[in-house]
Amino acid sequence: MGELIENRYALEELLGRGGFGEVWRAEDGRVGRRVAVKIGYPQTPEESRRFEREASLAGNLAHPNIATVHDFGRIERDGRDAVFLVMELLRGRSLAQVLADGVPPLADALEWAGRIADALGAAHAAGIVHRDVKPANVMITETGVVKVLDFGIAKAGTGSGGGGGTDLTGTGMVIGSFPYMAPERWTGGADGVPVDGRADLYALGCVLMELLTGSRPFAAREMHELLAQHLTAEPPVPSSLRAGLPAVLDGLVRDLLAKDPRERPADAAEVSRRLAEAARDGAPGRAAAMTYPPPPAYAPTVHTAADDAVRLMLERRLTQLLEDSPADVVDRLAMLVDDLTEEVGAQDALTVRAACHRALRVRRQAPSDLERILPRMVRILGVEHPDTITARATWVGEAAAFGPGDGRRHEEELRELIAQAGRVFGAHGAVTLTARYHLASAMHRGARDRDGQWDARTRERAESERAWLGPLLPDLEWAMTAGDPVLLDVRRRLAHDAWLVGDSAGAAELYWRLFPNLAELAEHGDPEVAHRVLRSIGEAGDPVSALAHMDLLLHRLPFLSGSQWLAQEVSDTRAAFRRDVRERRLADGSGGTGGGLSRLFGR
Repeated sequence: MGELIENRYALEELLGRGGFGEVWRAEDGRVGRRVAVKIGYPQTPEESRRFEREASLAGNLAHPNIATVHDFGRIERDGRDAVFLVMELLRGRSLAQVLADGVPPLADALEWAGRIADALGAAHAAGIVHRDVKPANVMITETGVVKVLDFGIAKAGTGSGGGGGTDLTGTGMVIGSFPYMAPERWTGGADGVPVDGRADLYALGCVLMELLTGSRPFAAREMHELLAQHLTAEPPVPSSLRAGLPAVLDGLVRDLLAKDPRERPADAAEVSRRLAEAARDGAPGRAAAMTYPPPPAYAPTVHTAADDAVRLMLERRLTQLLEDSPADVVDRLAMLVDDLTEEVGAQDALTVRAACHRALRVRRQAPSDLERILPRMVRILGVEHPDTITARATWVGEAAAFGPGDGRRHEEELRELIAQAGRVFGAHGAVTLTARYHLASAMHRGARDRDGQWDARTRERAESERAWLGPLLPDLEWAMTAGDPVLLDVRRRLAHDAWLVGDSAGAAELYWRLFPNLAELAEHGDPEVAHRVLRSIGEAGDPVSALAHMDLLLHRLPFLSGSQWLAQEVSDTRAAFRRDVRERRLADGSGGTGGGLSRLFGR
């Protein structure tokens, strides 16, 4: 085990180091999840207060586009006073890394800026100004979700706009990132202009300019030159730096970068709305086909006009296809997607839903289809839409449980999806339970490839799997049908785990549920599995039921190549059970016994 922080957070891998200190991937032993632990070594009381501020401010912000803070504390490490911050573990790239590779597609630029605006709106509504909005403090996760990070220099204010006051430290230094700082932040509000949430909108304007053109609005490198440019120079319009950008974006960037905060958009919600309008109406050519409005609050008919007969007919067609699920459902969904694209547009919610359901059904043959539709679902339907949750849970869950790499790296996102699914579908909904199954499988699998050969598994691995999957089984049995593949897989795996650890009764109970027809199993099933099942049943107290089917299995084995060793094991097991039955009969003085487990399990 790695170094423990507060006897709870086990440090596993150093993810980064900088002037702030270190960031580690860690495991929270108390709740069993992967987290990021930020450790800093403050040189002054002000630096300590910044860490505390980040914990207290960001820790109270619950928004899908804001990185979640879980815990904070002070420690002594290597003989030095240190502070630590525990936050959700994010995997992806910062916006700064994305921009280093070039200007992103217009659709992505508008989408990301819109989600940053949403995050800032939530912070401002809570009376918090971020004060360091820049590409390095925005993460694009592996599944395309935007997360605003680092509220370390954020400031609590006195109102919904984010409050007033100055941006000076106790030593009179301005804090923040100079290329993105609003004019009033350079002066610290000394000219009577308040520093509030509109300063964050100015910084967002700088980020938007960079996303649209690859260039910051002001190119000076020296601080005094930047100061002069931010205070007095007019920035170029984006379309002068990148041909083909619509005029509506020139207007938005101009308004965001207004010197006087009173001339900027009133709030982040207005910025998000204007970005959505630009995405929907302002981008020509390929960009127009790839842009998205912001996610609405979900309602089944949120995008449907009540008097639109064609649209209602198409919506009924989708509903009927999903309910009936005919044999050619994939082909019919593909045709419906084509029709919807022509009638209501490729970026319409109904079109995206139809494309999603088709992608879910062909993901084994065409896995990239589901991966490609996910960002559109988040953008157009919203993260809380049932279809979005289903698609994300399927994609992330299967990657975690069965994909390459360490399945545990998906833990944070899966836990988030489980919480979302619980709210939308209920704790015993199929999506919720399947996501829990994928999480348990991923945490058990870790960095190993999933082992399809049960005989290769060890007792230690079996104990691990029982610990992860065992608590899930009662909920699966209560909520799912007998033939559900998730339920069947969990029963199979737990049955074999019980077999490996010597829990014959536990194995037998599960095997009875999996193979109620022992004769069919003995005659036509996998011979090794058949022997394991019959042996478990016999050792758990019902040798009579086991013996009744072992002869059927033995008669098959001579005809199966390479089964001599198994024939010997089956013969030895049969001989042991026969002795057991004889001893029981002698002990109770009866001519026979009923099968104990068969009576117990109603067989």
